[in-house]
Amino acid sequence: MKKSVFAVLAACLLVQGVCAGGKKEGAAQAAASDDYTLVIGLPVTGGLCEAPFYIAIEKGFYDAEGLKWKEFKMDAGTAMNHLTTGAIDVTNNLLATLIQPIANGLDVKIPLALHTGCVKTLVRADSPINGPRDLKGKKIGVASLNSSTKVIPSRVLASLGLKPDGDGADVEWVIYPQTELPLALERGLVDAIGLGDPAASIIENEGKARVIINNATDHNLKDEFCCVTPVRTAALRDHPEAIAKFLRAIQKASKWVQENPDEAARIITEKKYIAGDVAVNAQVLKTYSYKASVSQAQVAIDRNARELQQIGIVKPDVDVAALVKNTYYAVPGVPDSLF
Repeated sequence: MKKSVFAVLAACLLVQGVCAGGKKEGAAQAAASDDYTLVIGLPVTGGLCEAPFYIAIEKGFYDAEGLKWKEFKMDAGTAMNHLTTGAIDVTNNLLATLIQPIANGLDVKIPLALHTGCVKTLVRADSPINGPRDLKGKKIGVASLNSSTKVIPSRVLASLGLKPDGDGADVEWVIYPQTELPLALERGLVDAIGLGDPAASIIENEGKARVIINNATDHNLKDEFCCVTPVRTAALRDHPEAIAKFLRAIQKASKWVQENPDEAARIITEKKYIAGDVAVNAQVLKTYSYKASVSQAQVAIDRNARELQQIGIVKPDVDVAALVKNTYYAVPGVPDSLF
């Protein structure tokens, strides 16, 4: 089948824009091919953040776009390693965890922001801590110092005039395996923990913990897209049509989740893509905004990079404007939003 003039022009533009220094003729030939099978990286135990990825499978959105694809199961937290080695081409990830690696040379592009919400900081149900200001002088358990569950509360604390990192920090960060964080909180080894959903909502609904920071409802963060689709730069350079098909499918799946949260929760829970209870997962999905957007990816990258530099997570000599320019990419043929 002959390609449209638009598709050929889009491929040429992407080759020129993404792969400076590459072999343009070879990349253009690869871009014009439909034979490539895109590898989508997803965690072994997924979360509500990945809901559109699972709905795209169950509702046939990938196939409707004519995308050839396969799924690559991986441990949570290893996505960037797999992108770097070329084991996967695309995945879902919390943006806040990507900024520092990108500043340090991680070679990915971010063409789409997926949704708002999904990160919580919790204290014990009987804790005297009633809000983020009360975390001063306290221990906060997190899975890693680069996790969104650490970065999000750091930004909130900084907005309140507290110092989250460095010499004289107002809080102490304590590392635990993610699965052990609820137990560390229960035993009083830490005063608060950072968790994503559905794990955070599960212990909250069990009455074991209270939420004091929730980026789905925080007045400074509730409208900011927290999850994005990082793409391996070489895959974007060599197979732009496949990437465009994937992104359009994810946009359609995100819209479906936004409009059908109860049914989406039922499907992804009953199909065992994620753990938890259907009703609880549906309740949480309704606190997110799945209005996937291309332009909002640029907004979120810029804001995260600037605020992370202000609080010391990103080094002061990093050129934030250049980082944003080199990381954000609007793929030709992908609408800004379906809303």
